[in-house]
Amino acid sequence: MAWGARAGAAPGLVDPYDGIADVEGRLLRAVGEPAERFEEDALRMVRAVRLATTLEFAIEPATRAALVTHAALVGHLSGERIAAELDKLLAAQTPSIGLRLMSETGLLAPISSELARQPGIPQNKVPGEDLWDHTLRTVDAAPSSRPVVRLAALLHDIGKPATFAEGHFLGHESAGAALAGAFLDRLREPRSVRERVVTLVQHHMFSYEATWSDAAVRRFIGKIGALGQGALDELLTLREADNLGSGLPAGAGRLDELRVRIAAELAAEVVLDRRRLAIDGEDLKSELGLSEGPLLGRILDDLLERVIGDPALNDRPTLLLLAQAMLADDG
Repeated sequence: MAWGARAGAAPGLVDPYDGIADVEGRLLRAVGEPAERFEEDALRMVRAVRLATTLEFAIEPATRAALVTHAALVGHLSGERIAAELDKLLAAQTPSIGLRLMSETGLLAPISSELARQPGIPQNKVPGEDLWDHTLRTVDAAPSSRPVVRLAALLHDIGKPATFAEGHFLGHESAGAALAGAFLDRLREPRSVRERVVTLVQHHMFSYEATWSDAAVRRFIGKIGALGQGALDELLTLREADNLGSGLPAGAGRLDELRVRIAAELAAEVVLDRRRLAIDGEDLKSELGLSEGPLLGRILDDLLERVIGDPALNDRPTLLLLAQAMLADDG
C-alpha cells in the first residue's frame, strides 16, 4: 500500500503510485524514493513496521532495504513519538511480527539496545529458540486487551543479557526492573504505567508452592496488591504469558490453584494492609502515649504481620495489648 493511489482504477479516483495494486497484493511501499521519505521523518520507518504488523502486509523490498540503511536515524526521535507507535504495535493481534521485523532491520537497537541484544542468547525453554524468541512468544501470549501486561511481557526479561553468565541469569528480574524503568522514562510513558510495569518485571519470578500456608497467600496478596489496584491479576496474567512463551501450559506452577486461594482470601475480606486493622496510629497515640515516628510505624507493621498470620487477632483490645507488649519488649 503506497502512500498514494493509481489513476483509472475507479471513476474520479487518482492513483499515481499504484496504491490499489499494492493493497490487492497486501504490500506496503514508501511513496517515491524510500530513503528520502525516511530522511524527512525517521518515524515513518517505525510506522511502516507498525502498519505492516496491524494490517498484516509485507514491506516492499526497496522500502525494507531503506529501513536497514537508515535505521540509526530512529535514535534521534523523541520518546513520545516512538511510544505512540510502539503502543499501537503491541495492540496488534500478533505483535511479534513487527517486533521481529524491527530486530531484523536494525530499528530495534536505537529504541532499546538491551532488547536488541536478546537474539542469539541461549534459553533453555523451547528447543531451537533463543531469548528473543521467548520474549516474542510471551508478548503474543499476553492478552491484547491488557496493554500494561503486553508492555511488561516485552520487558520482562530485558535484564537477562546483562546478567547472562555460564548459562544463568541470576538477578535478572532486579536488573530488568531498573532497565525497564529507564526504557519507559525515555519513552515518557505515564508515571503510573512506568511504576506498574517495573513492578511486574521486578516480581514476575515469584514461585508458588502448594505448601504455602493461608498466611503466606495473604502476605503475597498484601505485597503485590499494595502496589496498585489490578497489579495482582496483571502479575498472574504475565506469568501465564511467560509460561506459554516457555512452551508450558498457561497454568504451570499451580497458577490456577493460586488464583483460587487468592479469590478465597479476598472474598473473606481478610486484613491485608494497615487500613483494615482494628486500630490505627491515632489509637496507639491516644491509648499508649506513642508519638509520630519510626516506633509507631514499626508497631503497626508488626501488628499487621500478626493479623495476617491469624485474622482472629484483629480485635481492638487484643491489638492494644499486643502493642503494649511490644512497647515493653522495646523498652
